[in-house]
Amino acid sequence: MRVLLLSDIHGNSDALKTVIEGSGGWDYLWVLGDLVDYGPEPHIVVDLVRGLRPDIIVTGNHDYAVAYGVDCRCDPEIHELSVYTRMNISLRLLSSEQIEWLKSLPLRVEREVSGKKLYAVHGSPRNPLYGYLKPGLPNDELIMQLSASLLTTKPKLVDADLILVGHTHIPMNVVVGGNTRVVNPGSCGQPRDGDARASYIIYDVENNAFEIHRIKYDVERVVRKLQQLQLDKSYTEWLAKILRNGKTY
Repeated sequence: MRVLLLSDIHGNSDALKTVIEGSGGWDYLWVLGDLVDYGPEPHIVVDLVRGLRPDIIVTGNHDYAVAYGVDCRCDPEIHELSVYTRMNISLRLLSSEQIEWLKSLPLRVEREVSGKKLYAVHGSPRNPLYGYLKPGLPNDELIMQLSASLLTTKPKLVDADLILVGHTHIPMNVVVGGNTRVVNPGSCGQPRDGDARASYIIYDVENNAFEIHRIKYDVERVVRKLQQLQLDKSYTEWLAKILRNGKTY
C-alpha cells in the first residue's frame, strides 16, 4: 500500500499537479494542512484536494486563519507577507462555500493503520496549529512538542507509533523515544529548505518505509500567475524570490 503524504501546498496548484502526476501513483492520500495563502490559486488547490478525497486531512494554521478570520501566528519574518496574501489572494478568490469547507477540517486525526497507531496534525501534538517541529531540535524540546498537552509539566510522548506533521516546510524523518517515528513531508508549494522543488513523501505501509521526494515544477508559471493578480509589486517580488530560491531570506 502506497500513501502520498503532502503538506503546505499554499495556493500553488502547479506544484500540486506536478506531484500528483509525477509521484507514480498511490493508494491513499494524506494531507497535513495549509492549502491556502502565499500562492496565486488557493481556490483551485482547495477544489483539487477536495476532488482527490484525502483519506486523512487536517487543518493548517493558514487554513484556520482564513476560515475563522484570526491571525495565523506564523514566523515573524514571513508574517507580513502572510497577512497580505490572505487579504489580497485567499479571501479574494475563495468562495464562501470553500471557506466553510475549510472550517470543517479537524485539528488532528488519530487512527490505526496496519496495526500502527497514527497521530496527524499540522504543527505538533502539543500545539496542533502553531507548534514547530524543526529538524535538529534539542531532545527535551522535541519531547515537549510531542506531548499531548500545552499544560503538562512532565512531558510524555503521545501514544502513537507514527506522528505526522507539517508547518515547518522542511522534510523530516526521525525516530524519537526508541520507536516513535516523526515524519514531515516538507512543503509541496512553498519549500523553505533551500531546495525550490516541490517536496512530498511516499509511505510504503507494508515495509514501513518513508521516501522523501523532490520534483521540479514550473516556478516561473506560478510567478506569472502572481503578477497577473496585480498585487503590490514589492509583495509579488518577495513571493517570487521565495519560490525561486526555496527559502525566505
